[in-house]
Amino acid sequence: MKTQERLIEEVKRQPEPVQRELLHYLRFLVRQQEESQWSDVLPDRQVEQEALDLLDGGESQAR
Repeated sequence: MKTQERLIEEVKRQPEPVQRELLHYLRFLVRQQEESQWSDVLPDRQVEQEALDLLDGGESQAR
């Protein structure tokens, strides 16, 4: 049996609240995967903050 088939069978045996949690978690995992694919081309928060500080004409504040 393939992983997908095993997963479907296991999910079918779970109560509705667990199925909802699984759906939320699956969506979370997909979102994390999509974001990680862009992580090498998107600026991190520090770079974003430095750009905002430059636009504001101020220096980066200590955190």
